[in-house]
Formats: sequence, structure tokens, C-alpha cells
Amino acid sequence: MLTANQAMGMIETLDTAVFQVNSGSTLSDQTSFLRVQNFARSMLGRYVYLEVGSDIGGSLLPHLIDPACEAAISVDLRPATQPDERAEVFHYPDNTAARMIALLSDRLPPAAMAKLTTIDSDVSAVPPESIEPKATLALIDAEHTNQACFSDFVGVLSLMKPDCIVSFHDANLIADAIVNAERFLDRLGITHETVFLPDTVAVMGLGRLASAVRDQLQPHALDRETSLDRWQRQLWSHIASVHSRQNDAELEHLRSDNSRLAEEIERTREASRDAQARLDAMLSSTTWRASTPVRAVVDRIKRGFAR
Repeated sequence: MLTANQAMGMIETLDTAVFQVNSGSTLSDQTSFLRVQNFARSMLGRYVYLEVGSDIGGSLLPHLIDPACEAAISVDLRPATQPDERAEVFHYPDNTAARMIALLSDRLPPAAMAKLTTIDSDVSAVPPESIEPKATLALIDAEHTNQACFSDFVGVLSLMKPDCIVSFHDANLIADAIVNAERFLDRLGITHETVFLPDTVAVMGLGRLASAVRDQLQPHALDRETSLDRWQRQLWSHIASVHSRQNDAELEHLRSDNSRLAEEIERTREASRDAQARLDAMLSSTTWRASTPVRAVVDRIKRGFAR
């Protein structure tokens, strides 16, 4: 079990070993998370952390153990399945806050866990007055669709102080939502700056923290336009690959159906040929020819009755 002293040594040196619960992120992402955490500590002193989409709590852990973090709020609707910009649906079995708390409790002392508040909800449904004090550092990492991510951003804003930091994980998937969030802030007249850190962490500073994000985090950032262009191309390629697999599966299903239909047609034809052969055999038999006069008499009698 981590102690605060051990954890702080890791956080301050960007040691990703502090992530002792899986965060579903790359090592570069984890380094970026720690870089943002250190930035928040240096700029804010003490902070309140808000996370949208926590899964099993991997990205919560460094904040819970950090003495500078006064409180951590996890907001997660906890769906069993979730759509994604990659044209796929992802499954989250046993997706409960209780499971997350159990995993974190195995690795953190009770004092750290006491900071945690969990809310099983879409962040847009969280009343602003329920979060007090307001958060100053947030991570959005829930449903990876542009529509949902932008909605999460709007919901998060009402739970944050004016001068705050909002991060996004998997920025390569929800880049359009981030750009829309910037336009939304422009419309509101809120000063902001966004940088993109390796591998896929976007960091947005609002208010008086905007220039600090630009000055202190930009030296570690990726080139914005190059990254946005590359991510868009990668996303399109992935979507095309998914649809190609789906089309191949549907084509194989049609081929299988056609094969079964062809077999059924051939069986019907075979049965028809057998029936015709039996009829031909009966018509050519001696008994059938010998009974011709009798059948003729019967036919005349039937016609007579029919009159």
C-alpha cells in the first residue's frame, strides 16, 4: 500500500509506477497526467479534483494520495455498454463504483479514500450547488463521442471555479468536441488556452490559468495542427477498417444464406425429378395401359352425372 511520501516522490518525478490501478492509458498519457497534476499543484497550491468517467479508478489514484488534493469527485453514469467515435461499441462488465472503491482501497490508506465522492450520473445532471467547494482541476474521460464529450464539458463548467484546468483523455478521438469547446468559450468571452500533450491528453487552462498553461505546458506539447490532422486521418482509417470488417461479415452471411438456398432449390428439383420419374414409370406400366378402356368408361359416366 502506497504512503503519501512514496506517492509524492513518484508524482513529482513523473514516475508512472504511481498508477497502481489500471488507467487504460499509455505510459506517455500517464506522464502527461502527472505533468498536469504537478502544474495544478504549483499554480493552485491546494485543489479539488473532478473526474468524469472513472472506470476502475486508475487516474483517480494519484490525486487521492496527493496531500494537495482536498477532495476528489468521480462522476460516472456507469453504463454497461458505450458507443465510440471509432464506430464501435465498448462493453464494461461489472461497471460499478463499488468495484472501483474496492480496488482503490486495496492500494490506498483510509485517509486518502476519505477524500473520494462518487456520483453515478451523467455530469449534465449534477446540480451545481451539490459540488462545494467548486473544482479547480478536471479530467473528462467518459463516452468517447464528440457529442457526449462536448456535453460533458458544458456540464463540467458549471461545477468549476472560473480559473481552472480542464483535461481530456483520448483527445485523438474527440478532437472535434475540444475544438467546439474552444469556440463555446470564445462565445462566452472566457479566456482560454489549449495544449496537446503526448500521447493523447489535451489540457485547457481557463481564466488566469490560460497563459500559465501556454507558457508552462506548451514546451512539452505536440504540434497542434499536425496532431489534429494525424488523429483525424487515423480515426477515418479505423472507421473504414471497422466498416470493412462489418461488410465482410455481412457478405459472408449472404454467401452462407445463398448457399443454403441453392441447396434447398437443388433438393426441390431432385424431388420433382423423382416424382416425374415415378409418374413416367406408372404411365408406361402394363397395368396402366390395360386399364385404359375402363378409365374411359368411368370418365364418360362422370361426365354424364355432371350434366
